[in-house]
Amino acid sequence: MNRKQELNAFIKECITNSLIRLMEKTAFEDITITELVNDAGVSRASFYRNFESKKDILTQYLRALMREWGEDFESHNDITYFSESLLLHYYKNKDFYLLLYKHRMSDLVFETIRWATRIDESSNHIERYTKSAVAGLLFGSVDEWMRQGMQETPEEILLLTSNFS
Repeated sequence: MNRKQELNAFIKECITNSLIRLMEKTAFEDITITELVNDAGVSRASFYRNFESKKDILTQYLRALMREWGEDFESHNDITYFSESLLLHYYKNKDFYLLLYKHRMSDLVFETIRWATRIDESSNHIERYTKSAVAGLLFGSVDEWMRQGMQETPEEILLLTSNFS
């Protein structure tokens, strides 16, 4: 990564961190771009060069988290690690995901799961519907866990869901 790319990545990180910090005390819809860039210490131009909207910040951050999870899962080279690794990912980022739920933004979690399953890249209807069903099942379980405040550990969730047949 060259110096310009590093600086841009730093700016995106500052904006993302500022939005998350502001969301902890302010309703999402009440956060202004001016307030956000002032808190991040960047210009409006930097914001609009990197993001289309406040929601775009969260979408990009969620996709980065999902890519990070994917790398962890693939590094184990074990399909049986899928559920455990996904639950560990959500639990590791519990504060952020619960913040999304506090702001009634669970749709972003669902859209990220759909993105991660690459539904839009499906070559036929069967593949598309199969991936959609998997995304729905994953979201349904994770959604309920998050709605309940993620009180159980990933291990406890695995035990609870192991009875699904």
